[in-house]
Amino acid sequence: MMETLVVLGIFAVFSTSLFSLFLGAMGGWDKGSGKSLSDTTVSLALQKAAREIADGKSASVSSGTLTVQMPLVNNQGNYERDSDGDIVRLYVSSGTLYRQTNTNTAVALAKDITSATFSVSGTTVTIAITAQGRTGKNSMQTQMTQKVTLRNVDVT
Repeated sequence: MMETLVVLGIFAVFSTSLFSLFLGAMGGWDKGSGKSLSDTTVSLALQKAAREIADGKSASVSSGTLTVQMPLVNNQGNYERDSDGDIVRLYVSSGTLYRQTNTNTAVALAKDITSATFSVSGTTVTIAITAQGRTGKNSMQTQMTQKVTLRNVDVT
């Protein structure tokens, strides 16, 4: 009888330890997956935003919205820096980063975006985007910043 109780006690300690290890590993995996998801989301959003504004002539920020004046594109698909073309706006609303050209309907560039801040200094636009990744019960955030130099500035 005593031997059975000792074996059951050892088994209970072993089972409890194994279960605790399992829960800890699952929690670590959950956090890591959420962080990986937020890293990927913010990286892709930043790349898309940079690609949208790099060809601009000038940029300004008002009420959290970045407005970029693009040069005119001629019939051959070349930029004419001395003429204004489309106006591109980037902004975040309801957790989504949007791009709007002129007065057309805005197009979603990325979802799960917590915030985006823009600043302009001369021909350089600084973009800071924060994204959220959620797996299970853990929600992780990542913020990345990138500077983009406008390529079609009229230097005359």
